Amino acid sequence: MPYRLIARRVKYFFISRVLRVDDTPRRIALGVAIGIFITWTPTIGFQMILTVALAWLLGANKLVGVPFVWISNPATAWFIYYPNYWVGNKILAGDWPKPDFLKAMRWNGSWVRTVQNWWTEIYKAIPPLFLGSILMGLLLGAIAYFGTFYAVVKYREHRRRRRGAGARASSACSTND
Repeated sequence: MPYRLIARRVKYFFISRVLRVDDTPRRIALGVAIGIFITWTPTIGFQMILTVALAWLLGANKLVGVPFVWISNPATAWFIYYPNYWVGNKILAGDWPKPDFLKAMRWNGSWVRTVQNWWTEIYKAIPPLFLGSILMGLLLGAIAYFGTFYAVVKYREHRRRRRGAGARASSACSTND
């Protein structure tokens, strides 16, 4: 898919699904920020529920953040969670044992041992992954909040000016008749 088409779709989505929402700029921006924050946490499968629940608790718009969690899916998880793990591991001074997922995926003669190996390797990744995910999610969520708030306010000002100019033009036309 050409990049221009993707950019056009993203622009259309953002304008039609976020900027035009009938809510306060603060609630819209907070809803987007929550969606971005949850996107960066390793909670695939629960992200939509967590986004709506957190938006409800914090008084944000419950629906604008949900589409943002669709960014993270099994195809994109590597690009989101590996940097989060790396950040968390650096903060933990790099001393955390690195998981060997290929070893965990190998068949060990029984399902029980294979699952035990899988969870052993997963456990090694959990603390740095969650720490990095929370920090990256907070950072990106804050950027999303301020960017969305600014975009909603500017979009509404632009529409107000356009409507005002349209009303002046139509009144000028009617006085000339």
